[in-house]
Amino acid sequence: MEEESQASERTATDLVRYALACHASGKPIRRENLKTHVLGNTPTRNTRPLLDRANTLLTQNFGLKMVALPSHEKILTNKAPATTAATKWVLQSTLPDAARQRLELAQTEDQQAILGFATTVLSLVFVSNMSVPVDQLVLYVRKLGPPQCIATAADTRDTAEYASDAQMESAAREAIGYLLRQGYLDKVKLGASGGGEHGAETQATQATQLPTDGGDRHDEGMMYTWGPKARTEFQPLDMARFIAAATGQECSEEFIKTIGRAYGSNITASQ
Repeated sequence: MEEESQASERTATDLVRYALACHASGKPIRRENLKTHVLGNTPTRNTRPLLDRANTLLTQNFGLKMVALPSHEKILTNKAPATTAATKWVLQSTLPDAARQRLELAQTEDQQAILGFATTVLSLVFVSNMSVPVDQLVLYVRKLGPPQCIATAADTRDTAEYASDAQMESAAREAIGYLLRQGYLDKVKLGASGGGEHGAETQATQATQLPTDGGDRHDEGMMYTWGPKARTEFQPLDMARFIAAATGQECSEEFIKTIGRAYGSNITASQ
């Protein structure tokens, strides 16, 4: 019995190491990879206790927890994934706001640039009733200028004046593709009866996820909305505060109400 307990503890520790490695590389923790690299032939009935123990170790030692990513279907119906049915997770901080802010200040310049870029793009989607047409978001990103650490074409703030339209278009699409791969954005096609992404949530509009290769082959009728990672890392109230700070306004109750109307739903302190 003791040997079995020790073996379970080692497996939970290995799971923590793997989760931290995925977190450091910006990749989600996938169930199939857990089975391949950590769990092996562990019976399914034993998986839940191992995940719970790994989460305890993560919280106690690193101030993090594993949070299940919603599937594409759950995103569009606004339902949280059942823990037992989850196939992907990300690590989310359990630290208080002040501690998280200190950690953010310790990030590298590239990490800060990517986070700032991702948050700005997500805020534009947020105030557009949570859905922006593909071409519109490409235009927004062209104007923003992707950070150099994720832009492989010539479209940056320093070189934009020398870049051709084709290069600027390519850089914008590549930057959006990066956010898609990281799970910050999702590319969807709404059914005929739906309006924005909130319409898909409240009216159960049929939606289909198409290839997210960054090209324009599937762009007709396509929209960008928040991806699963964005929904676990950003709360509506946090986004309202970010928009207030970015625009130099006070995050008053009236301002939050205004942002809520653009978001398509009331924003409360509990969010």
